[in-house]
Amino acid sequence: MRSRESVGATLEMVSQGRTERVIELRGTDLHIGRHPMVGVPLDHPKVSLYHARIERRFDGTYRVVDLMSKNATHLDGVRLKPYEPTEVREGSRIRIVDYEFIFHEAAARVGAPGEVAKSTVLGSLADLSSSGLVQRAVDPAGALLGVIEVVRALGGASNLDERLSRALGGLMTILPKGTRGFVATLEPDGSLPLRAHRDARGPAGPPVLSRTLIEEVLRKGRAILIKDVYVDERFKDHESLSAAIRTAICAPLLGHDGRPVGMVQLDGVSPHEQFREEDLDLLAALAVPIATAVENDRLVREQASWAAAAEIQRALLPRARPAIPGYTFWEFYRTAQEVGGDLYDYIRVEDPDVPASVPSRWCVTLGDVTGHGMSSAILMAGVCPEVRLLARAGYTPEEILTDVNEHFYDSGISNHYVTMMLIEVDPAAHRLTVASAGHPAPLVRRVDGRVDLMDCPGGGSPIGVDRDATYRSAGVDLAPGEVVVLYSDGLVDAVDHRLRPFGLDRLKKVLAQTEGAADQVGEAILAVLSEHMKDQRPLDDLSIVCFGRAAEPS
Repeated sequence: MRSRESVGATLEMVSQGRTERVIELRGTDLHIGRHPMVGVPLDHPKVSLYHARIERRFDGTYRVVDLMSKNATHLDGVRLKPYEPTEVREGSRIRIVDYEFIFHEAAARVGAPGEVAKSTVLGSLADLSSSGLVQRAVDPAGALLGVIEVVRALGGASNLDERLSRALGGLMTILPKGTRGFVATLEPDGSLPLRAHRDARGPAGPPVLSRTLIEEVLRKGRAILIKDVYVDERFKDHESLSAAIRTAICAPLLGHDGRPVGMVQLDGVSPHEQFREEDLDLLAALAVPIATAVENDRLVREQASWAAAAEIQRALLPRARPAIPGYTFWEFYRTAQEVGGDLYDYIRVEDPDVPASVPSRWCVTLGDVTGHGMSSAILMAGVCPEVRLLARAGYTPEEILTDVNEHFYDSGISNHYVTMMLIEVDPAAHRLTVASAGHPAPLVRRVDGRVDLMDCPGGGSPIGVDRDATYRSAGVDLAPGEVVVLYSDGLVDAVDHRLRPFGLDRLKKVLAQTEGAADQVGEAILAVLSEHMKDQRPLDDLSIVCFGRAAEPS
C-alpha cells in the first residue's frame, strides 16, 4: 500500500541557476518587499517596502499582484500592471528587481515505506517537525527520554561546541544505528565549519562533507534519508561518500525565519542496519532545539558586535554643536536598528591664514548609506573620517565629494552607495556653499514663512555609482531668521499604521507654520512626526539637522 503525502505550493528563490531558498506558501497571502516584517523580506534599495503579494484563491490557485512598486514586478518576462492579480502556474517565473522566484504548484509525493529501490526519502521540515513525531517513533518512551536528554545537553553556560558535542552524544545513544555524527553551522560568509563530531568506533579525524548532501539539505531546506548508499541513484556513483558510509540521515537546522543555520547528520557503516523513516522523523524533531541553540549563540555574539559597533558609531558623532555667534544648531538622530547607515557631522575648517577675530567656517554634513544595519554602519564609519579630514584641511564641498567618491568606487564595493549633503557655513559673510551627492535637497524656511528647496546644481551622483561623477557647488546667502533643514529619506518615508508616508509636503507645511530658531523648528518637526508614527517602528534610519541665523531684533 502506497502512502500519499501532500506537499503545499512553493516559491523557489533562484540565483544564477541555483536554488537559494524554498518558501512554502501557507495561509492566504504572502507579501514580498523591503519591509523587515513581510513574509519574504528583500534587502535591496530598489525593492519597494511592499512590492508584491502572492494570493491564494478559494479554489487553491494562486495569483501574483504588484503593489504599485517603484521598479515593477515581472511575470514570465511581462511587466504586471499595479493591483491587477495575474494567475501563476507551475514553472511561472516572478522577477522582482534582481530576485527571481519560480512557482511550483501543490503536488503529492507517493512512496512505500518498505521500498528499498527508492531509498532516499526527502521531506520539508514543515512536514517533519510536528508534535506527533515522538509518538510515531518505534520506541516512543525512549524517544521522549532522548529528546529530554538532548535538550538538557544544549543548556548550560559552556561554549556552543561543547553543548553540541553533548547533544550529538545523546542523539547517537537514542539512534544507535549511527556510528558517526556531526553538526556543522552555516556562517554568514557561506562557510560550513564543523562544530561537533563523534565516532563510536574511537578517535577519528573530522568527516568529509558531501556536497550533494549539502545541496539537498541546506540549499533546498530538506531532511534526507539514505537507506543504502549503494542502491540510491543519487549517491551510488559517489565513491568518496560510499567508501565512508552505508546509511545516513541528515536534517537542516532552521532559524526562526525558516532559513538554514546549519545541518546535523548521523551515518552508519553496517549494511544490515539501515536508518528508517522513523529515525529521520526523530532527527528532524531533535534538530529544532539544536537549531535554537545555534541561533541563540549567534544572537549573543551578534549583540556583542552590535554593542561594539554602536559604541564606535557614537564616537563618530560630533560631541558638541558649533559655537557660532548669531547661529543656532539642532539635530536628531535615530537608527532603525542598533546601528545605522546615517551620519551627520559638524566640522570646523582649519584656516591658519584667517585672523582669530574672524569666525571660523564650518562644514555641516549629512550622509545616508543604502540600507541600514551593520553593513551600512561599517561603510559609513569608513566614509566619515575621510570627509572630516578633507573638510578640516579646507577642501571645498565639491572637492570633498569628488575625492570620497573616487576612493569609495575604487574599493570595489558594488552593492552599496552613499548619498551625502555638504554645506560649508561662512558666518563672516553669512554665505553657504552647497554640494550634493544624490541626497535630498535641504529646505530653507524664509523669514516670511515661505519654504524653498535649496539650489543643489545637478543633484550629483551618489557616492560609489560613477567614478567619474562631477560634483558642483552653489552659493546661497542666509538672511537673519532663516533656517536650513537637512534630512535623510527616513524622515519623509516614515509611515503611519496605514503605511502612509510622512511626505515632503507635510515637512514643508511644518516649516511654514513654525516660527523661531533652528531648535524650535526641529522640535516642531519631531512633534508632528511622532504624532504621525505613534507606535510604529521606523523602517529606516532617520536624521535631521537644522541650523539658522538669529532673527533681527524687532
